[in-house]
Amino acid sequence: MPPYNFPPGYSFIGTFRRALEVVRRPLETLTDSVNRFGDSYSVYAGVGPRKMILTQDPEFIDYILKRNHRNYNKSKMVTEKLGRFIGNGLLTSNGAYWLRQRRLIQPGFHMQRIQGLYGIMQQTIDDFLKEFPAGEKVDVYPLMNRLAFDIVINTLFDVDIPAESMRDISRFISEVQEFVISDIRQPHLSWWFNLSGEVRRNKKKSNHTRNIIRGIVRERKASGRKFNDLLDMLLDARYEDTGEAMNEEQILDEIIILFIAGHETTGNTLTWTLYLLASHPEELEKLRQETRDSDLASTISNPRLNAVINESMRLYPPAWVSDRVSIQADTFNGYSYPAGTIIALFYYGLHRHPTYWDDPALFTPERFLKADIKEKSKVYFPFGGGPRLCIGNNFAMAEMALFIRAFIHRFDLQATASVPTMRPLVTLRPEGVLLHVSGRGNPAQNVRGN
Repeated sequence: MPPYNFPPGYSFIGTFRRALEVVRRPLETLTDSVNRFGDSYSVYAGVGPRKMILTQDPEFIDYILKRNHRNYNKSKMVTEKLGRFIGNGLLTSNGAYWLRQRRLIQPGFHMQRIQGLYGIMQQTIDDFLKEFPAGEKVDVYPLMNRLAFDIVINTLFDVDIPAESMRDISRFISEVQEFVISDIRQPHLSWWFNLSGEVRRNKKKSNHTRNIIRGIVRERKASGRKFNDLLDMLLDARYEDTGEAMNEEQILDEIIILFIAGHETTGNTLTWTLYLLASHPEELEKLRQETRDSDLASTISNPRLNAVINESMRLYPPAWVSDRVSIQADTFNGYSYPAGTIIALFYYGLHRHPTYWDDPALFTPERFLKADIKEKSKVYFPFGGGPRLCIGNNFAMAEMALFIRAFIHRFDLQATASVPTMRPLVTLRPEGVLLHVSGRGNPAQNVRGN
C-alpha cells in the first residue's frame, strides 16, 4: 500500500478502545475526538491496515458532497446493512441506478407539485390538533412522530389505511433503524445477529411491510382512479430514455424510503423545535406575533418561522452524521487516502463549531434572519448537500411550518424540569421531552386557507 497521508488519529489499540465508547456515547465520543485531534481525524476500520476518516471540516464536507461527488458513493453500511431491509431506493442506491431514479422522481418534489399537497398536510394537522392531549407533562416525541407519520401516509396514499397496517409500518420503520445502527456500531457481533435469527426477524418485518404497501399499490392500479398524492406521482413517472414506468418492486422501494426519510426526521425536528420554543418564551412570543395573520402560503415562506426551524435543525440535525466511500484514491488539503476509504461527515459537530457559529450552544433564530441561507449553507447541512441533497427538503419545511404555526396559536407551551436526551440512531431521536401544554383562548385560530 502506498504511504498515504491520513489525518492524525487513533492507534489500532486506541481505535478498539474508542469503539466501545462510540457504542455507549457516540456524540460525546466523536466530539471529544475532534477536540483532541482537530476537525478531521482517522481511526482503523476493522482488523487490517485500512483506515477511515471522520470530519467536521466544512471545506472537506463540501469537497465530498459537491466538488468531487462523482468519486464518492454511500458506503455498504447504508447500501447493504440498511438496504437489505428497506430496498434499493434513493437512500440506499449508488451510481447510475441512483441517478436514473433521482431524475425520475425529482419532478414530483418540485415546489409547484408539493403545493398541491398543502391541503392534505393542513387537514392532517387540523385533525391531529383537535385530539392533542394538553397537560402538565406531555411526552411530545411520540405525538410528533405520529403526526409526521400521518402526514407521510396521507400525502402518499390519499385514502383510508387500516389502523393496524399503519401501526405495523410505523413500528417497522422505528425498529429496523435501531437494529441497523446496533449492527453498524458492533460489527464484531454481525455473526451473532445472523446466527441468533435477529436478521431473519427484521427481514420478516420488512416483507410484512412490503406486502401491506403492495396491497395498497395494487388496489390503486385496479381502481383506475386518480388521486392528488405521491403514489400517483410514482405510478405516473416515466423514464426519459424508455418511456417506461417503475416496476412494482421499485415503487415499493421508493415508498419505504419516503417513509424512512420523511417520517422520523420530521418528527424529531418538530419535537426539538417545540422544546426550544418552550424553553425560550421570548422567541415563542416573537414567532406568534409574526405569524398571527399568516395565510397558508405566507406561513410556509415566513422568514422568522423558517429561521426557528433552521436553528432547531442546526442544534439538532435530523441526520447528524452520514458517510461516503471513495471510489478512487483521492487527496484533500494535504491528506491522501486510497480507494475504499470511508469518510464520516459529522454534521452535528460542524453545526456547533465555534469557528463558524457565535455562541453555538445557544438557540438564536436571529442568526438565520441576519444572513443569507445560501451563505450559511457552506457550514449548514440539515438535508445533506450536493446532488444527493434530500429530495423532500421543501416538503419537510412546508409541513413543519404549517404545524408549528397552527400549534403555537392553539396552545401555550412551557418547559418542565425534565431534561431531554439525544439518542443518535440513523436520526437524532429526542427522548424525555416533557412539556407543559395548555389551550389558548381561541382554539379556532388556525392557518387560513389560500
